[in-house]
Amino acid sequence: VSFAPLSPSLSLSHHIIFLLNMPSMSTLRLTSARPALRASGPAFRLSQTSVRRGAPLVRAMEGEIATLVGGITLGGLTGAALGALNGRVSTLETGGSASSSSSSASAVRPVTKAEVLEVQKNWAGAIAACSKIYKDNGDYIGAAGDAASQLYAYGHSNVLFKPTKAAQYPFRPTAGEAMSYFVGGKVVDNGYDEDGGFAINGGKGWASCVYKNHKIELVGGIGIAMGTYDFTDATDGSVSTVEYTFGYRRCDDGKVRIFLHHSSVPYGSGSGPAPVTEAEVLDVQKNWAAAIAGCSKIYKDGGDYIGAAQKAAGDLYAYGHSDVLFKPTKAREYPFRPTA
Repeated sequence: VSFAPLSPSLSLSHHIIFLLNMPSMSTLRLTSARPALRASGPAFRLSQTSVRRGAPLVRAMEGEIATLVGGITLGGLTGAALGALNGRVSTLETGGSASSSSSSASAVRPVTKAEVLEVQKNWAGAIAACSKIYKDNGDYIGAAGDAASQLYAYGHSNVLFKPTKAAQYPFRPTAGEAMSYFVGGKVVDNGYDEDGGFAINGGKGWASCVYKNHKIELVGGIGIAMGTYDFTDATDGSVSTVEYTFGYRRCDDGKVRIFLHHSSVPYGSGSGPAPVTEAEVLDVQKNWAAAIAGCSKIYKDGGDYIGAAQKAAGDLYAYGHSDVLFKPTKAREYPFRPTA
């Protein structure tokens, strides 16, 4: 076995220890190569090596063990395949042991209470902002996407998300499924019909969201918060209280994001929505009549009457929230319209 370090500053023995007892091996040549993958330690290249039967090569790499059985020819392997990375040890073993130096990787900075509160403030602000943008006919979908990328750890780690108003698909492990929940299943690719758009309150909008933390616990570098938040309806001013558990972690870019989000209505409050009032019936009727006149005018003016009709239908009909029994006036061949 010959070692030929290219730089005297690289201490090969510090990073990798070999215990050899392989009588059936040809010459093994290990040369240090330029640093790769991690700046904290050199990578290594194994070349011109043949391992015969009866001489297994066992290596430990990034905490995993792999065995290359005799008869396999190895050539041009980099540190990702053989090297000792971040102080871990690779071992050629036929009965022995090796020890490694401690990892030189720096620890991730723990999440602080102030950072948890900051994410909560931004989350609440994003809900109110998306509702306002939707009301003003702006790009609420784009705004929700931008907010989600800043607030949730999708693309950085696994995300455990169980939304409040999700029955058929209660868990949302992907960013696309989360977007379906927040902006509505009908406005995103592969969205779910059960999603009416929580960030816009199904079209009614939220005026505000206020967090009330029961407890914030900082443990193992992450933050966990439990409590309730109050959502104020932008249309009638009613307040909905929801219970939550959030988990916050620092991502690889240094930013603290949500990796755990579980929301549910308080126990005993699931008996159903409040009864419909006569005033609410009259209000829907007024808005329905205005939408008909509004779409007609937009069409006459050469505007986007289709978009206006879709928005009005989303506000006025329960598609996506429940079954809809719709029998239009001028419909003979297909008299019933159960879908949006």
